[in-house]
Amino acid sequence: MTSLGELLCNHTDELVQRWYARWLQEGPAIHGMTEAAIKDHLAVQLRVIGDTLREGGASESPRKLWEQPGRLDPEQRVRDAEPIEEVVREYAYVIEEVRLWLEERDEQVSVHEYSFFSIAIFELAAESARRFAKYQGEQVARERSEYVAGIAHQLRTPLSTLSLYVQQLEGGKRAPDTRAVERLRRTVNRLSRLVDGILRLERFKPDEMPVHPESLAPAQVIDQLVADYEHDASRKGLRLDVSTNWSARMTVDRDLLVDALGNLIQNAIKYTEKGFVRVTMEEQENEVVFKVEDSGPGISPERQRELFRPVQPGQPGGVGLGLSIAFRSAAAQGGTLELESEPGRGSTFRLCLPRVVRAREGQAEEFGETSLEEDASPSVH
Repeated sequence: MTSLGELLCNHTDELVQRWYARWLQEGPAIHGMTEAAIKDHLAVQLRVIGDTLREGGASESPRKLWEQPGRLDPEQRVRDAEPIEEVVREYAYVIEEVRLWLEERDEQVSVHEYSFFSIAIFELAAESARRFAKYQGEQVARERSEYVAGIAHQLRTPLSTLSLYVQQLEGGKRAPDTRAVERLRRTVNRLSRLVDGILRLERFKPDEMPVHPESLAPAQVIDQLVADYEHDASRKGLRLDVSTNWSARMTVDRDLLVDALGNLIQNAIKYTEKGFVRVTMEEQENEVVFKVEDSGPGISPERQRELFRPVQPGQPGGVGLGLSIAFRSAAAQGGTLELESEPGRGSTFRLCLPRVVRAREGQAEEFGETSLEEDASPSVH
């Protein structure tokens, strides 16, 4: 009777190559992983099991084999985005291929040794799952921390502005002029919209978000949003252009439209240092297309692929949070948010919404809503 430990140690490369061929045949979930990354870890693990069997360690628990970090590195496979079910499937192939290999060679090994080998592979998969869960938990905690920091960052600017206005009002010997009160009102509106958008982002998935459409003039919404942000634009020397059709009507959720357009305009102003920000509206047969263009630095293709995540690594509270709100506000109404951009040539965001949005009740308790004040008189920009 042959020692399974000797066979595993003496034929490691053959077994690994056989397993790798099976893995390719079955169709790997992660096609980008290199051959070396796949093969190297298995060779180490087979030799660990083989050496233990040769040294008479089959009487010990196989779990202890994987207590040494150098023998198992599932964290790297997690970082490579390899799902845990794929890892488990890979280890199942190991047991199957070793069994078939022994049968083809007509090798007779002891049941005790083969059981140790099978349990060792099972424990290997279990340890991978445990480390995967730990890694994922730590990743979620980190992302949550970044998300909270991002929200705080987004709130800091309007809160600082409010604080400054309050100090000016407190120190003034005369009654506040109408312009100061108007700036204060607009800052409160911006802060309220941001808070409402964050709450909607937290509470609802896009297909569960409450949608309460009303007939409105989208040009009016744009006009009031631009009025809220024109001070920020003029302070940076930016030209804020608007082109709308005041006769156009659509049935849309006012708050969600404000969430989307408000964040797009705010981001365009924030990331554009000179030139212009342009807001336009185009009516099509069954939808209305809103464009927010800027002469900013543009966005690389690599960056574009990550834009709609809530918070971007290394940029807490930056573009990510506002765009995530805008994206989900569009999706909740059956619309889309698209981007055209090149580095050095500015960016254009296209918000496409149905002309008539369908109503939907939310599946979680709703909160107080803040809408823009009505203003029936048109203005020209």
